[in-house]
Amino acid sequence: MPLEVGRRTPGRGPFRSRAEAVAVRGPVESCFIDFRCVAWRAFLCLAMMLAPGWAPAGTGAVANLEPRARLDGVELVLNGAGLRNFLFLDVYAVALYLPRRQTQADDVLRHDLPRRVWITFLREVSPERDLEYLLVSLRENSTPEELAPMQERIEQFMQMIRAAGPLAKGSVVRLDYLPRIGTRVWLNQRHVGTVPGADFNRAVLRIWLGAQPTQESLKRALLGETGETI
Repeated sequence: MPLEVGRRTPGRGPFRSRAEAVAVRGPVESCFIDFRCVAWRAFLCLAMMLAPGWAPAGTGAVANLEPRARLDGVELVLNGAGLRNFLFLDVYAVALYLPRRQTQADDVLRHDLPRRVWITFLREVSPERDLEYLLVSLRENSTPEELAPMQERIEQFMQMIRAAGPLAKGSVVRLDYLPRIGTRVWLNQRHVGTVPGADFNRAVLRIWLGAQPTQESLKRALLGETGETI
């Protein structure tokens, strides 16, 4: 049941607007109090992280991954897994499955072999908003010349995700790549389409494994570096 809140007197209470705070306290005092609030929140987050027994919310999503998978008769092994986070928030867990373990990103990208990317969302995601971040990472890790031939396929992939609407916490996106077939896109165990081309799959992988990955620690985790799995 939502809280019932009475009429708020301007300039009073903890929920006053920024404009009201400045009018009542003055700009210098207001800025100091704003800074103090931010610092206090950061301190609380840090204290929670250092508390005995504390673990990030997404740690379980990584720890519970299957060590092996099978893709059209091909045995795959879990190469690495980690969390994409923003500030103190875990956004999603991602795992990379390969036919054999690789520790160098170039080796993963160079070989045209079956592979799987498994993404579990740890909070609700809005495709309209969050797909823009995906596009930015694609552009940062591929040249315009590389992207030009696959523009229609990128839009095809984006449309598959958009059509699903908001993705609830716990939703799973699976990207299964097979040479000569392409990238099969699965959403919560439902096949929503296939995007052809090894070049498209490499471009998507470079989001996490490229020269400018979305998160450096996540790149190391997917490449199996010890201590980078969470």
